Amino acid sequence: MSENDDLLRHHRSLQAKLPRAWNAFFALHGSLRPIQLDAMPIILKGNSILLTAPTAGGKTEAVAAPICELLAKHKWQGLSVLLITPTRALVNDLYARLEKPLLEMRIGIGRKTADHPEWRDTQIQFLITTPESTESLLTFHREALSNIRVLIIDEIHLLDGTPRGDQLRLTLRRLKRYRHHLAGADFMGMQMIAMSATVSDPRRIATAYLGPESVIISTPGHRSIDSRVFVASGDETARIKETVVALEQYPDVRKFLVFVNSRKLVDTAVNDFRSGRFSQTPTYGHHGSLSKAVRETVESRFKSDERAICVATMTLEVGIDIGDIDLVVCLDPPFSLSSFLQRIGRGCRRLNGKTRVLCIARDRASELIFQALVSQASLGVPKGPRAPFRRSVLIQQILAYLRQVDKRQRTQDQFRDVFIDLDDNAILTQENIDQLLQDMQSTALLDGNSGIYRPAAKGWDFIESSKIYTNITPRPIEMELYDVDTGEKIASVANIDQQSGGVRIAGRSYEVVAGETGNRIRVRQSGNYRVAPLYHAKSLPYAFDIGFSLSQLLAARSSELFVIRVGDGTVIFTWLGMLYNTVIAEALKISGLKTTAGPFHLLVQNSSSESLLDKLRTGIEIASIRKDFGTKDISRIVDLGPYYSLLSPALQTQAQQDWLDKEFLQTWNDQIQTLVEVPCDSDLANDLLCLMQ
Repeated sequence: MSENDDLLRHHRSLQAKLPRAWNAFFALHGSLRPIQLDAMPIILKGNSILLTAPTAGGKTEAVAAPICELLAKHKWQGLSVLLITPTRALVNDLYARLEKPLLEMRIGIGRKTADHPEWRDTQIQFLITTPESTESLLTFHREALSNIRVLIIDEIHLLDGTPRGDQLRLTLRRLKRYRHHLAGADFMGMQMIAMSATVSDPRRIATAYLGPESVIISTPGHRSIDSRVFVASGDETARIKETVVALEQYPDVRKFLVFVNSRKLVDTAVNDFRSGRFSQTPTYGHHGSLSKAVRETVESRFKSDERAICVATMTLEVGIDIGDIDLVVCLDPPFSLSSFLQRIGRGCRRLNGKTRVLCIARDRASELIFQALVSQASLGVPKGPRAPFRRSVLIQQILAYLRQVDKRQRTQDQFRDVFIDLDDNAILTQENIDQLLQDMQSTALLDGNSGIYRPAAKGWDFIESSKIYTNITPRPIEMELYDVDTGEKIASVANIDQQSGGVRIAGRSYEVVAGETGNRIRVRQSGNYRVAPLYHAKSLPYAFDIGFSLSQLLAARSSELFVIRVGDGTVIFTWLGMLYNTVIAEALKISGLKTTAGPFHLLVQNSSSESLLDKLRTGIEIASIRKDFGTKDISRIVDLGPYYSLLSPALQTQAQQDWLDKEFLQTWNDQIQTLVEVPCDSDLANDLLCLMQ
């Protein structure tokens, strides 16, 4: 039997297993995607499963079709399927994709976000929502989730390792315990499914969110990349002009997406791309500070236009449907390989499995980073140090759980039972729970009498605020810009220079109209203002995977570290990232070595390279046993969670120490055998020195 005959037999077998869902989901498709062929039989058996496949690989249908088949076959009543996705925009996008096939199968579909409170409709069987709305339902309306049989997590890589991911892990445990409490011995468990395009450690994620018995289905084969990298220096206007010239290399490009790393650049750069053969092309801007209405209008128009340009931040990295595009342009490298994979995965879907990306570097350092990202892209995200479970998230979860349960009280053993997962020892221990309960008493969040814990007055204030739903760090108070002619909100900004008379936002020019009220600024589309507003921005350090990718590009062996003599100091290229280099630098200072850290290197003053390896090992040993990081700047390197300040000083110190993955650092230390001194006059030395800037 030929391979084609075997594939046809597999198709027909799956079609027979999906008698209710096949036409609704696949009647218009020529053939199934590999992830669909592999995953759907397992899902139909009721297994929990993690699906990883390239962007646009068909993961959503691979999950939704068999789950809807099970729902229809077994006539599940009430709200039975919960699909959790990271953003409201993705909720709306998934709703638009799934509404037609589900309605064709007579399955009630709904959304729950701040914009769409549809969950109360008793006809809804399949609900699409966010982690925060899931928390709200479980905390305040737990009965709505009493019949959940299947829980699906979309784009899990965007949540894992963040405070929102920590919150979701414990929310899922609370939901499973609640369902078990209702069903008792008859509870068969919930089928748990997660999807992602970019995961560095699938087994860890599957165990953490889905359970140790979950199955992993991975479809390899990132699309081949047609990439070009060139350097365009100067100010942003000059760089964009060079980019437009470079676009002449792609005569067939009609529609392209430009990724930038700042909202300010979106505001000012949009119109600069409208030149040359693109002078009459519609241009759009998209970033997170624009109002929901403005963003959705941009998404809709960019999707429908045959010729168009859109300049965006990471807001368009995720799977919002923007249609097919001919080229992705990256104006400066992103801060992680995962982000790069998401960006290049957005385009060129009609090019027979090939994606085209034009990478615009501003100097040799960013040129090297782009080259490293392109080289590593086909190999996937490397396994790096794990992010810890944040103790500050447990504050929110303890108070949310107390609001969820009867009588609003629980014992220490009950907290341990619901939050400690014996199958996932990386999450929380009994000691963690006990310490935090005591800590929350000392900070007046909890009352604890006779071993029973209840919210104290300060805890009730937390419960009754919006804090109880979320672990997203709130933005500082912002100014809201409203169009006086339409009455619509345009954007939220930190401030604007009103002396300039106007501002440019997402390529459109607005003049300030007199009559500011509170934090509202009235504007009107007019003039030719080029100054962008101010935004509350936090600089991001390069992720570990950037350093790893660079080390591979420069042929650094895992057993060797490059060193260069610079003046009276020695530079060691560890490639570990800002967090671990900062930790090691602080430890080396204890040893008497004046050391500074960068994302890829350590600069040690007044030390010969001959003795440096031993001193480096000693520094790592010191770092592994220290009780704190020795720096107050850790919050600029890692996300400690919005409620970190509610921890006592003692637990704040421990929460910092949690970020040191000692097993990872020790493994790295053990494999280093030698330091390789790079001649200062070599090309490699020049490249390494560029990466220090």
